Amino acid sequence: MSRLIQWLDHRKEVVGFEKWKDLADYSGLPLQSLRDVRARQTLNVLNRSERRVFAGALRVSLRKLEQLNDHDIDWIEDTHVFDPDVRGRALPWQEDDPAYWIPKETRPEDRGTPLLGRIKSSGTAEADEDWQAEWGRHLPARFGKGYDIYALEIEGVGQSIVFRNIPPWEFREGPAAVYCWNGWEARGWFGRVQLTPLKAVVVTSDGLRHELDPVNIVRIGKIIGRWPAEAATS
Repeated sequence: MSRLIQWLDHRKEVVGFEKWKDLADYSGLPLQSLRDVRARQTLNVLNRSERRVFAGALRVSLRKLEQLNDHDIDWIEDTHVFDPDVRGRALPWQEDDPAYWIPKETRPEDRGTPLLGRIKSSGTAEADEDWQAEWGRHLPARFGKGYDIYALEIEGVGQSIVFRNIPPWEFREGPAAVYCWNGWEARGWFGRVQLTPLKAVVVTSDGLRHELDPVNIVRIGKIIGRWPAEAATS
């Protein structure tokens, strides 16, 4: 096994990915592409943009990762942490600036878009109850700042939908995530929503029609984006 693959196996655990599939889901790269990297023991199967995304998911600079791939260096230490979106870091063409390489703590809101759960085939919007800001999964792109912006992964598809929470009175009709509290449990659905003062209806992907009491709706997740971006046009 090459040093590159040894380092990748080690690094994915350092940054919190248990499996290669988890790394693929987070980075947005196809799992098969990462399997090709392992099989051929080189990053040359990825184009430059894919390498940049891959490096970002592993929280290393693209320059360091390519040096490891080219055998110019033997290892990248765990203390090397590179977050390209952190404010105050030198720009890429200023790589001689020592500030470019200094590891900086990244605020939770700067770590991409929180991936808080999944949308099941039944249309249920299910939260990951174990998600924590410090190590929970994030999409490798920010769609905005604040705790009201989050993503849900579409189960079995490898795509995610990004939402912004809004009060129920700001929404009337369209695709959205709806969250209700009926006094003893919280429930969430994703589908085509029609909301009136007297009745709310959600038609989920399985074709079922859910009639809800608007009084029980605590928030609406309005769609603001998708990841990968191709999901919006495919």
